[in-house]
Amino acid sequence: MKFIGETRFPDFFFPMSFPYVPNANVAGPINVFGILLASFNMMRSILFSLSMLIAILSVSQEGYRTIPADKPKVFPVDTPFVDTLLTPREGDVKFTVQPRVATLLKDYANHEHSQNGYRVQIFLGDRNTAESTKRSFLQRHPDVPAYLSWLAPNFRLRVGDLHTRLEAEHLLHELKTTYPGSYIVPDEVEMGRD
Repeated sequence: MKFIGETRFPDFFFPMSFPYVPNANVAGPINVFGILLASFNMMRSILFSLSMLIAILSVSQEGYRTIPADKPKVFPVDTPFVDTLLTPREGDVKFTVQPRVATLLKDYANHEHSQNGYRVQIFLGDRNTAESTKRSFLQRHPDVPAYLSWLAPNFRLRVGDLHTRLEAEHLLHELKTTYPGSYIVPDEVEMGRD
């Protein structure tokens, strides 16, 4: 805030605010400069508001402008209406990649990329039973990945790389008859698998 005489004015960064004159009704010397500056700020705020209103109205009316129809476009009969850029053409495409970018792409492909998702845990127990359960599960469902992990003192078998809870519910519904104690757990899943 700026103080000039008896009048308090906002900074110029707030064009919509109006100046505050605290001693307007008090008898005493009149600060002419303060009153002129307050009037200027008020006019500036009003002009800013009007210019914004005009800009908004002109943008909203832009879609409804009509083009005079004094010269309609007429295409000859033999003009094709198919865009030539969309038709396939034969040729060789050569990409030039900087060596540092190629190295980054190779490194990116070699790293594991995980994101938050869901899996269905179908077993928690000893190692031998967990491994046999994993083998039997992969024989029945070869397209669903299975992960065996150790959580002291047990081994847990989680299956699937599911990105949404709805996908996890669907897989749980399929597995509930074979694995009645299975349940959904949030986990980090691999991005490349569905």
